[in-house]
Amino acid sequence: MHQSRSDQNSNPLADEVFSSDPAAVARQEIKSDQCAVIDIGSNSVRLVIYDGPRRAPFPICNEKALCGLGRNMSPDGDLDPSAVEAALSILARFKSILNDFGNPRTMAIATAAVREARNGPAFVEAAENLGLSIDVVDGAREAELAALGVVSAEPSAHGLVGDMGGGSLELVRVKDSKLKEAASLSIGPLRLLEWTGGDLSRAKSLVEKQFDEVPWLSSKVGQTLYAVGGAWRAIAKIHMRLRQHPLSVLHHYDLAAKDVVDVCDLISRQSQQSLEEIPGIARRRIETLPLAATVLRLLIKRTGVRNIFISAGGVREGLLYDHLTPEQKEQNPLTEGARFFGRRFSPALDVGSVLHQAIAPIFGEETAYPPALLESACHLVDIGAFFHPDLRAQHAFDTAIRAPFLGIGHTERVILGAALFARHEGIKSQPEDDALTGLLSEQEQQSAIRLGLALRFMSSYAPKTTAPLSQARLQFQAGEIVFSAPKQYEGLLTETPQRRLDALATAFETSARVEWIG
Repeated sequence: MHQSRSDQNSNPLADEVFSSDPAAVARQEIKSDQCAVIDIGSNSVRLVIYDGPRRAPFPICNEKALCGLGRNMSPDGDLDPSAVEAALSILARFKSILNDFGNPRTMAIATAAVREARNGPAFVEAAENLGLSIDVVDGAREAELAALGVVSAEPSAHGLVGDMGGGSLELVRVKDSKLKEAASLSIGPLRLLEWTGGDLSRAKSLVEKQFDEVPWLSSKVGQTLYAVGGAWRAIAKIHMRLRQHPLSVLHHYDLAAKDVVDVCDLISRQSQQSLEEIPGIARRRIETLPLAATVLRLLIKRTGVRNIFISAGGVREGLLYDHLTPEQKEQNPLTEGARFFGRRFSPALDVGSVLHQAIAPIFGEETAYPPALLESACHLVDIGAFFHPDLRAQHAFDTAIRAPFLGIGHTERVILGAALFARHEGIKSQPEDDALTGLLSEQEQQSAIRLGLALRFMSSYAPKTTAPLSQARLQFQAGEIVFSAPKQYEGLLTETPQRRLDALATAFETSARVEWIG
């Protein structure tokens, strides 16, 4: 019997369904639970439809149009009529898409261009006539949502969040994932283009003047800048290409500040024609890219941050995060995402949870990855189950590397992928992409293999079933690995699982012993 819980202050996005039946709970957690966000910005208008766990929602439909609402505003501060027409046309398309999706719960927000335009209210009225409810957020709220989006993707965030939109730059200091000082500055690249005509020297003066008005913007903000927004992601893409970085996932791409400054200087020196030749950069973003690079370079200089961290979380994700319950916010986004994937694609519904309990004791002193990565590997243990046996290892590796998981860095992704590959193939072969595995140190490769071999042994001992695993344990005793399990399951430990247990012990440079209980 299902029972809903809510109060007068709750939002529909925070409603939960409870059941006393564990199987029903599991089914509830993997059923479709879609929601959507429409983000009407100064440069782009975007619709994202999400599915999956509320703590780690996966974008399943991501539609964007560069309408340029913040471009070519009239001297009186009106939105350009052609941009308004284009935006309303796109919003009508978005509404049609939402109808086809069954009208999932949707929140729509408008930011700098609409809130500052004289005819912004008229635009909102026209958009709402399409059947959408638009919330025009002020600068403080936009800054808050951007920071919450970063926190949602990185629970340990500590430093400065910078969200570069077309019309404004939102800055928030974050300490241990708690939001501190915030500022919203009208120095988005579209606004700077309007004021300076693209003159970088004039833009530099305007940016520094606005920075001067933020007294807390100094070296005290921390060592890391969490960069949000399409313009700064475009700069990161260019850096990736220059470095020939083998993983194209932008989230958690970590750059040294000095390298970013070099790329920003390089962009500033390029002609528009040269910038247009860069693959993967939208043509309508080219004109403003040098201005976005100028702001980023000056922000690095002003704050003295040492690392730039590209975050997938932004205003849209912050909006979703803001409507979670306190209990949901405490969940780890990586493990929640991995659990969802595992329950969707694995034959055994809850094998990940019991498997984690069984193998965690032997990884207590591992330092190459956090506990969340260990648990996530357990949830993804059978992610390739429905593929051909010859393809399972590579599919599992590719899923770990490229799935839109949150709370995980590039190195950790490769560790996770390598572990899942070893779960299927042991140590007899390696993933096809040597460049990716080359990102790991020797110690990290060894840690990935150990984790993979533990998963491999347990999956052989009790393939795709939870009962034998729920009472089994791998642990260290007197310097050797001890596998303990109820005696009633003794018949499961045949030649193949025994051989894999020995291989696991060899990877730990020790021996293995079996204890049957009862």
